[in-house]
Amino acid sequence: MKLKSTSPALAAGLLSLSFATGAAALETPQSTTVLEFADGNTLFVADTDGGRIFAYTLPEAAPAAESRSYNLIGLGARLAASTGADPYSISYHDIAVHPVSKETYISMSLRSGDSKSPMIVRVDQDGTITPLDLAALEGTSVELNGTPDDSVTFWHDIPAATFTVTDLDFVDGTLFAAGLSTGEFASTLRQIPYPFTDSASTSSIEIYHTVHNQTETRAPIRAMSVVDLDGVKTVVAAYTCTPLVTIPSGDLADGAHVSGKTVAELGYGNTPLELLHFTAPNEEFQPEEYVLVINKERDADLIRVSDLAEASKGEGLSSPELWGDAGVKTAARPLGAVLQADDQDEQFLVTLKRNLDTGDVDLVSFRKGAYFRLSDFVSEYNFPDYQYVEEQEFFRNFQNMLKADAGYADLAR
Repeated sequence: MKLKSTSPALAAGLLSLSFATGAAALETPQSTTVLEFADGNTLFVADTDGGRIFAYTLPEAAPAAESRSYNLIGLGARLAASTGADPYSISYHDIAVHPVSKETYISMSLRSGDSKSPMIVRVDQDGTITPLDLAALEGTSVELNGTPDDSVTFWHDIPAATFTVTDLDFVDGTLFAAGLSTGEFASTLRQIPYPFTDSASTSSIEIYHTVHNQTETRAPIRAMSVVDLDGVKTVVAAYTCTPLVTIPSGDLADGAHVSGKTVAELGYGNTPLELLHFTAPNEEFQPEEYVLVINKERDADLIRVSDLAEASKGEGLSSPELWGDAGVKTAARPLGAVLQADDQDEQFLVTLKRNLDTGDVDLVSFRKGAYFRLSDFVSEYNFPDYQYVEEQEFFRNFQNMLKADAGYADLAR
C-alpha cells in the first residue's frame, strides 16, 4: 500500500466527529441501515440519513441452546402484517446475528408516499418477531460531519446520502465504517474507537479498477471485512463492478489518502452485497478460513484467506481486464437471490433471501461447506423409487443432513 500525504484543505475537509452519550442525549435515528454487533450487548446502527452511528445497549440474552437452521419461509408477508405495511413498501437494509442468542436483527424502512419510517426487528428461529424499541434503549452515538447531502443524486432519485455508511465491521475495539464524504476524495474509511471517543481517524481511499482501466477515488467500498492476512490486520473490500481490494489497517491514518491494492476482479456489471469472513470445512473436511462475497447480479465468490494473504503480498492488478475474472482464485457458490447475510454460527450462514417462486422474502440458513438448500429444487433423488447404491452412502447421509437443515427431517432415507 502507498500512503499519501494530504493537503491541509483536504485534511480539514474530511469529516470530524462529535459524540452524544446516555439515553437522554440520544436522538431518534432518521434511518436504520447497516447493523453490526460489538458483543452480545452492543448493537451498532448506522443512520445514513442522519449522518450518525448509534451504539445501543441491549438487555442480556440467553445463549442459544443449540445450532439451529432458520427456515422462515414467507417472513416478508408476516413482517408486513405485523407492521400494517404493504409488503412492497418495505425496504430491507441489513441483518446481524446476535453473537450469544443467535437471533437475527433486521433493519428496514417502511415507505409511505415520500416518507419512510425506520424499524429494526428481532427474529428467532421459531419465527417470533419482536420490534426493537430504540427509544427505550440506552446507548451512545457519534455524528459524522461533512457527509453527503441530497443535493447530489444518482439515477435521478438515489440520494448520495444513502452511501454515507455502506458497511461496518467491529474488530479489537475499533469500528471500521466505509462510505462517502464530501471531501476532495469521496471514498472514505473511518476508524472509530468504541466506547466512542474523539480520537477517530478518517482516510480517503483510491483503487485501480481494471475493468474501468482507471484509478477511482469517488466510488465507496460496498462490502468489507477486517481480516488477519499472515499477521497483518487488513481491510478486505469489494466495490461495485467488482474489484476486490486489500488495505492494511496500519496504513490508515487521520487525513491520509491511501491506495488500496486490487487483488481480484470478480466480474463486471455487479454490486457486492456482503463480504463475510468465517471458518468452514474445506474439500478435505478440515476447518479453513474463507471470505465469501455475496453478489447482487452473479453467484457468490468463495475465496481462501490463504490465497488472499498471498495475493496481498504481491504487486496487485495494474492493467486493463475488460471482462473481469482476474487475480485471486475464487469458487462460485449458488447463493442467488440473497439480499443480506451474516455469519450465524460454526455450522450456518443466515440469509435474507428473495423467494423466486413466491416473490416473498425468506429468512433461511445455509450450511457452511455446502452453500445450497436441498429444498430449493427437485431432482432425481426426490423420486420415491430412487435407490441409493453403496457408492452413494456419503451422498445419502449428506442429503439427509440437508433435509433436516431445511425442516424436512421426515424425508430422510
